[in-house]
Amino acid sequence: MNARTEPPVFRAIFWTLAAFLGAVIRPRTPLAKAIVLVLLIKLAGIAGIKVFMFPDGAAPTVDAAAMARVLAPAGASGQRD
Repeated sequence: MNARTEPPVFRAIFWTLAAFLGAVIRPRTPLAKAIVLVLLIKLAGIAGIKVFMFPDGAAPTVDAAAMARVLAPAGASGQRD
């Protein structure tokens, strides 16, 4: 879709995303710079935690019994009468 055929809603969304990315790439105020720095530190922390918890890239297995324990109502023993 080119700019002339797309609905105005999409145009507004694209402009908003472009403004957001512009603010991230080149923050103008000290507060914006601090926010970007904190978000980058959090992103690095999350990536580090993932590498530490799952070094081989394997996700923990979830079986039917584990799902039943999580989804069972409070006080349910997991056995049917």
